[in-house]
Amino acid sequence: MYLSMPTIVESGLSSLWRSLRGERCLCFHCGEQMRVKNALSIDVNGTRQPMCCHGCLAIVHTVIRNELLDEYMANKAATSVMVKND
Repeated sequence: MYLSMPTIVESGLSSLWRSLRGERCLCFHCGEQMRVKNALSIDVNGTRQPMCCHGCLAIVHTVIRNELLDEYMANKAATSVMVKND
């Protein structure tokens, strides 16, 4: 018989393990690579997104506060498509 850990505990342990290993992620705003343990974060549409610095955090916070998130996300999607096609 196997015992399973509750999802909340399991996800907490997995994020701890990732940070201890030095796992990397990309900044939601600028795409800069950083360690997960050093990332700042902000809630964007119900999902925590990593930020590399207080500047990127301030920009996204200002976008959200001024209710410009839809335009920001559309621009972000258009920019990523242009970069992939180059």
